[in-house]
Amino acid sequence: MKDNFQDFFSDSIIKFESMIKSNKFLFFDTDEFESIIIYYLESGNSSMASKAIKMAVEQYPNNTSILLLKVEALIFEDKIEEAEKIIDSLLELDKSNSEIIIQKSRILSKRKKHSESINLLKKINKDCEFYSDSLIMKGKEYLFMDDFKNAKDKFIEHIRDFELDYAVLNNLLYCFDTLGNTDDTINYLNDFLEQNPYCEVAWHQLGKQYFKKELFKEALTAFDFAIISDDSFVGAYLEMGKVLEKLNKINQAIEQYEIVTKIDDPNPFALYRIGCCHNKLGNTELASSFFNKTVVEDPIHENAWMSLATIHYKQKDYLEAKNHLIKAIEIDSENIKYWELYCKINLDINNNEEVEISFKEILSLGSLSLSTLIFLTKTLTQIPFNETLSREFLVKIEALPNSLLSEKKYLSYIILHNSNQINKANISLKEAYFHNPAIYDYFKDIFPTIPQLDVLKNMKVN
Repeated sequence: MKDNFQDFFSDSIIKFESMIKSNKFLFFDTDEFESIIIYYLESGNSSMASKAIKMAVEQYPNNTSILLLKVEALIFEDKIEEAEKIIDSLLELDKSNSEIIIQKSRILSKRKKHSESINLLKKINKDCEFYSDSLIMKGKEYLFMDDFKNAKDKFIEHIRDFELDYAVLNNLLYCFDTLGNTDDTINYLNDFLEQNPYCEVAWHQLGKQYFKKELFKEALTAFDFAIISDDSFVGAYLEMGKVLEKLNKINQAIEQYEIVTKIDDPNPFALYRIGCCHNKLGNTELASSFFNKTVVEDPIHENAWMSLATIHYKQKDYLEAKNHLIKAIEIDSENIKYWELYCKINLDINNNEEVEISFKEILSLGSLSLSTLIFLTKTLTQIPFNETLSREFLVKIEALPNSLLSEKKYLSYIILHNSNQINKANISLKEAYFHNPAIYDYFKDIFPTIPQLDVLKNMKVN
C-alpha cells in the first residue's frame, strides 16, 4: 500500500514537471494536485508550488483542501491579508472545519492576536485528528504571551500521546527552565523516562538539570544513559566532559571531548575545551595548539582568541597577546575582561595612549563590578597623572549606589590622593572607615597608599 502511494506520488510530480516543460495541458485530479503542492511547499520550491496552486484553483475553484494549501503558501509568503480573505470565506461555509480553524489561528498569530488564536483553537475537539496539532499551536501562542505555565500544560498534554516528539519536548523543557523550578523538571523527566527509558534527549536534559543543582554523580549517570541510548549523541559527551572538569577529573574530561572530535570532526567547542583542560594541567603548548585549531575551525570563537592572548601575555609575548586580543575585541567590543587585558598589556609596554583608550572604553560600558573599579583605580596610579581620566572616573564612582558607600569612598581616596587633593582624599578615607571599618584591611592590602590605622584615626581634616 505504501509503495503504491509512493509510486502515485512520484508519478504525479514527474507528470506535472513534464507538463510545465512541454507547455501542454494534462489532467490532474484533486488528490494529485494536493500531493504536488505539498511536495513543493515542503521542499521550499515556492515557484513551482505557486504554479501548481494556480492551475489547481483554476480547475477546482471551490475545493477546500486546495484553497487551504493556497492559504498556507500565502502565509509562508507573508501575504496575510490575501490569506485571511480566503480563510474567512471558508469559515463562513464551515465554521467547525478543524483545518480551516488551524489556518485562521495561524493568521491571528501572525497578527499578534495570540489570545484570539488560542480561543479559536479551543473549538477543536479532543476526538479530532488535528487536536494534537492544536495543542502544539496553543502552547506556542502561550509562549508568545510569556504564559509559560499554560504553555507547559499544553506541551505535556501533547507529549502524553506523542512521547518522541523531541521538538515539543524541548519546548516543554524550556517552559520548565523559565519557570525556574529545577526539582519539578527533574521529577517530570524521571517520570517521562519510566515510560521512555531509551530517550537520549530526556537523559541529556535530566543530566543538565542535575548539573544545575551540582549533583554531579547523578548528572554523570544521566549522561551515561544518554550515550547508551545513542552512542553518537555528541551533546551527552560534551556535557559529561563539563561535569568531569567540575570534578577536577581533567584527563577523563579530555577523553570525552576527544570522542566528540571523532564523531563530529571538527567540533570547535570540543577543541576549545580540550585546550582549556591542557591549560589547567599546565600543558601550555598543547593548550595553545588546541586553541589555534579552534580559531581555524571557528574564526569568531572569541574565547579561544582570549585564551591565546592570555597565554602569550603570561609568557610576556606582548605583541602576540595584543594581536590575538584584538581579534576577540573585534568579535565582542563590549566584553570588559577583554578591555582589562588590553589595558594590562599596554601598561606593561608603557603605551599610555592605548591605556587611556582602553580605560575610556571600560568606563563607557555601563554598570561596572567592584573588581573592575578596583582595577581601574590601580591603573590610574600606574600611569602619569591624567586629570581628565581621574575626573571622569570620580564621576563614575560617585554614581555608585549607597549600598557601596564605603567602597566608593576608599576608591575616591586613592584617586584624590593621586590627584594631590590631600584634604578631600582624607575626608573620603575617614568617611569610608566610619561607615564600614570591616573592609579597611581588604582595601589596605590592595592599596598600600592607605595609611596605617593609627595614622588614619589621628588624621586631621579641614
